[in-house]
Amino acid sequence: MVGAGGFLGRSAVRAFSSAGYEVRCLVRDPLKEASVREDGGTPLRGDILDVDSLQRAAAGCSGIIHLAANPSEGGDPGQVRVQGARNLVEAAHRERVPRLVIGSGYWVFRGQPALIREDSPVEPRGESQTNYDTERTGLEANSPGELEVLVVRPGMVYGNGSWFRNLAESIRTGEYRVVGDGANRWSFIDRWDAGTALRAVLESGAAGEVYNAVDDHPAPLREFADFVAAELGAPSPRSITLDAAVREMGEAVARHLAADRPTSNDKLRRLGWRAQIPSYRDGIPGLLHAMFPGAGTTPSV
Repeated sequence: MVGAGGFLGRSAVRAFSSAGYEVRCLVRDPLKEASVREDGGTPLRGDILDVDSLQRAAAGCSGIIHLAANPSEGGDPGQVRVQGARNLVEAAHRERVPRLVIGSGYWVFRGQPALIREDSPVEPRGESQTNYDTERTGLEANSPGELEVLVVRPGMVYGNGSWFRNLAESIRTGEYRVVGDGANRWSFIDRWDAGTALRAVLESGAAGEVYNAVDDHPAPLREFADFVAAELGAPSPRSITLDAAVREMGEAVARHLAADRPTSNDKLRRLGWRAQIPSYRDGIPGLLHAMFPGAGTTPSV
């Protein structure tokens, strides 16, 4: 596994190790080795841009998971994602690894009011263009019976880190603003459910296929933001118009935040996967209370 020390990577390491897999984790930063061991993985020093270290790590493996996204200082994220995928394909061929799963994201889809399925139109922008290019690079190498390549597109993966910690912190301080009226729907998934989705796809997914990984309940952004605020005892976030958000955040980010993406998990469920946290309303309260002890509570007298 590459990207094992990251936000999503740690959930994947836990999902595989808890199911009895030996999980080899390519680690560039020695500071990540402890967390990899904590999650049940075996850290191996290397880099996704170093083909030799990839081959050593891949030898004897039954599958490879590509979640790497962060370059070394001054590096190019596109190299880590796209060239990294090419390098993993080469390593898999040389070491006869039968399956490669590429982690992407549901932001590659064009927003639409109808439920988004894996064959819905795409419209990648900004970072999601890099994810889409990574998907294409891997899928072009798909060869059933030789190297089977699959793609997982998680929705908004929430947990203690990544975008969700930033959102929660900015809601607490009153800085967060909802783009537009917030009627657009996001599709969420608990961090640890995302890990089991990756495992289900590696074990049972069909070669060359894409799988959405989301929970069972898409929700309007305004509803979600207000729910988080209420759990934190913070006021409802203010709004910002789309035009103002484009000027402030850039067009790619602003339009992603405002897009309507209600997404289906039917295809993933057909593999036997089920979200243990079926809705953000089930997962967010305990998460926030662990992240911010005492937030939203009134002291007893």
